Amino acid sequence: MESTAKKIAFSAIILLLLIGGIWYFLITSYTPELTTENEVELVDSQAELSESENDLLYQASFSYGQDNLEWSKVSMSILIGDETFDCTKSGLTSDLSYDSPVQSKLNADGGSFTVEVNADTEDFISIDFDNMQQTNASNYDMKFSKTDIFLGENLTGISLNEDFEDVDAVPSIEFDENSESRLEWYDYDLSVHRVIPKDLTYVVNDSNVFYKLQFISYYNSDDESRFISFIISNLGDGEFPATNNENLIKAAPCLITSDNGSIWQHNETISVSENGFDICSNSCTIGVEIRYLNQIIKGMKEIELQ
Repeated sequence: MESTAKKIAFSAIILLLLIGGIWYFLITSYTPELTTENEVELVDSQAELSESENDLLYQASFSYGQDNLEWSKVSMSILIGDETFDCTKSGLTSDLSYDSPVQSKLNADGGSFTVEVNADTEDFISIDFDNMQQTNASNYDMKFSKTDIFLGENLTGISLNEDFEDVDAVPSIEFDENSESRLEWYDYDLSVHRVIPKDLTYVVNDSNVFYKLQFISYYNSDDESRFISFIISNLGDGEFPATNNENLIKAAPCLITSDNGSIWQHNETISVSENGFDICSNSCTIGVEIRYLNQIIKGMKEIELQ
């Protein structure tokens, strides 16, 4: 009897170790799902480079993939040495606050932001939507700590089972989210020990200024947790205060030219040129970083301009 009990106990330990090993393997081998299967191809524009500040630099298209990418979810930067030049369709971009736990970047459409919050703290990090930066004021719009997210005291909201791009009007239903309860913005995948944002778009009312936002990740580019990122823009007839904030917005050094207003089509070739800034006046090698939903798109990341 005692021998049988030992065998059962031993088998149970082996089974637990096996399950633990499989779980550990799933966690350590997890690869985040790609936001798009598209792959970028870069081509020298063949235009003559000069000391002018409006040279045509390169063209970009997709060598693989059938996804049409919303410009509100795309960001593009040129990298030369230690310098980074943000490119947008509107010719405007935003200043980053490198010493802040809140990093806000105007997306390629020029009308929406991607915001990343370092929420790895017991204290809440609060954001003011008017300048898309951290605030210590009591009238914050949203606050973050680990997975906890709360609206500000004067805000109400509603979650919609719709994609960010499909929400184009303020819904005429009761806004049932408020500052009293945390937002239920994610699911937890126990099999890989990951926080996965829900496919929701939140509409928020801030004193009759309406915003829409969608959470896109709980992890930064190094796959570190507690870095919450989301995209946000205004909704309705009012203006987006942040895009008119002179302390946040500046001229973009490079300009994206596209045939489509809201979408980079999978079969479309776009052009990128200088925008009042001399980025390359002679032959040079530049890096190009293109992100979709804050994840770097696969494909070419460097091109030599002649």
